[in-house]
Amino acid sequence: MLTSGVLKKIVTAGNDNLPQNPILQIASLKKLDATKGIERYRVVLSDGEYYYTSGVMSTQLNDRINEELIEANAVIQLLKYTCNLVQGTRKVVVVLDLKVIQPASEVAGRLGAPQQLSDQINVHEAMAKEMEQSDAKQQRVPMQDTNFSKKPVYGGKQGSVAGFGNATSQPKPNPYGVKNGGFYGGGLRVQNNTAQSRIAFHPISSLTPYQNRWTIRARVTNKSQIRHWSNSKGEGRLFNVDLLDESGEIKATGFNDAVDKFYEILETGKVYYITKGSLRTANKQYTSLKNDYEMYLNNDSVVEPCTEDVALPEANFNFVNIGDLESVNKDALVDIIGVVKTVQDVVQITTKATNRQVSKREIALVDRSETSVNVTLWGEQAEKFDEHANSNPILALKGAKVSDFGGRSLSALYSTVIKVNPDIPDAHALRGWYDNVGKDAGIKTISGQRMGGPSGQFKSLGQMKAENLGMGDKPDYFTTTVTVSFVRKENCLYKACPSADCNKKVVDEGGEYRCEKCNRTYPDYQYRLIMSANIFDCTGNQWVTCFQESAETILGETAENVGRMRDEDDRAFEDLFDSACFKMYTMKLRAKMESYNDESRFKVICMNASPIDYVADSKRLLDEIKKLEDL
Repeated sequence: MLTSGVLKKIVTAGNDNLPQNPILQIASLKKLDATKGIERYRVVLSDGEYYYTSGVMSTQLNDRINEELIEANAVIQLLKYTCNLVQGTRKVVVVLDLKVIQPASEVAGRLGAPQQLSDQINVHEAMAKEMEQSDAKQQRVPMQDTNFSKKPVYGGKQGSVAGFGNATSQPKPNPYGVKNGGFYGGGLRVQNNTAQSRIAFHPISSLTPYQNRWTIRARVTNKSQIRHWSNSKGEGRLFNVDLLDESGEIKATGFNDAVDKFYEILETGKVYYITKGSLRTANKQYTSLKNDYEMYLNNDSVVEPCTEDVALPEANFNFVNIGDLESVNKDALVDIIGVVKTVQDVVQITTKATNRQVSKREIALVDRSETSVNVTLWGEQAEKFDEHANSNPILALKGAKVSDFGGRSLSALYSTVIKVNPDIPDAHALRGWYDNVGKDAGIKTISGQRMGGPSGQFKSLGQMKAENLGMGDKPDYFTTTVTVSFVRKENCLYKACPSADCNKKVVDEGGEYRCEKCNRTYPDYQYRLIMSANIFDCTGNQWVTCFQESAETILGETAENVGRMRDEDDRAFEDLFDSACFKMYTMKLRAKMESYNDESRFKVICMNASPIDYVADSKRLLDEIKKLEDL
């Protein structure tokens, strides 16, 4: 059953000549001391004739080992593996993927009588021989191009030979038989298609911080915008790219000089050769990629475009069913795919952290679990989604953040990869389900009361009171359709700090205005709205507090114009508030019992107000009527 003698071939072969899918036995499996919290397993492999002690399991196999699906004595078939040369002499077999042919429970101990195979067995001699054979074969093929200066090498010196100075010097013989100086050390890196096809590459999943010579060939699947950062240590710029090959994916980050050097070169969807990046333990809080490490591009890094046609995957998703999100931890990053059921309009909100306005849009996704979840898109992602608003597209998100804000919801981060109608089997299957079954199915939502919006939970004012919304420890959010009956004009305005990052009330100091928060005095101020309005529907009425954006929507004027009317034209000011009454709006409300001066009071805030969309609201009412008919 075992592939007898194959271990000797594995140890002495280059990575481009490794035996395919050998069948071996796990002679021993031992957990190593965790490095920076990362579990690793050492494996001893046997082919029945020899056993080899220098082997490690890729961390992507840890779950199967911990679940005892991979055990000592089991007979396995190596589906993906590579060999790395460590300290110039020792070969280490890195197992990337395997199939269990016979579990340990069905194997009666060690098979055969294997002898130990040295991890330094004639490695130099065998690989030098392999190089001689390869070079002899290459000499019989006319070289198409030996001009080193024709193709650019981004990040390195043009026309240089890796490890040997400039191109005019003669390269030293390479005893390892690999034509890539970044793989086993030394060697000539010729910049043409013929040489590129002979380069031996490290799989992404085999990279560790303990290797300093490697080259990967990977596709850029996502590229961020250039972002600026500032802290006590200084300020700078950075960008990220996600890199993917057949074995896995990794995030790469470039700072400052690397932004200038590589940002314009790296393009989404294209394939590159990358050498000499540094690796560190990945911060799982900011990436959903299944890799224990992340890459940093630096001044020594070399990035070259791949000019060959290579069969690298376009994207790598690990989708979670929407119906399973309720069991996913808060703040986890997940991949999700669904049909866009409903789309809200873009709204502008002011963030608490920066006090800046940002675009926001909420959509509802459904999948074959007949479950709906709300997804929040931000910034440019939100603004550009208008073109898909009425077509029920398939949306795939990689690395969306899970929130428990009213059940379960998702938020797209700056690093989230968003694909509309991706050409993948999951998307085609989902489209068929939705067109034939899903659009008429009874969909439940896991995004509860706190999500609001047309894709969230609609409540009447009577339901708000009957269900005691806002009486718990956390506020409740819901959406309602109401009519404004009265707007209180008293104390509806205040003079605020004119700074873009501050809206605090200023103190008039006789022509100058002091902001205590900013600790500055300004020659002018800006008006801000904070007004009370009474709203009603067929079930009751309620006083709500409206801040700047929602107040401007209800009044139909900016805060500056309202302030000017109050100061200069009393009649226009009175007419403005009268004309705001008896108009219908869709409002997103926040209900919460608050304490002030040891007194509890029920407070409702209008988070957003928009003129009622009669078409969308009619569809919602028809859906509710249909649900009642099905009861």
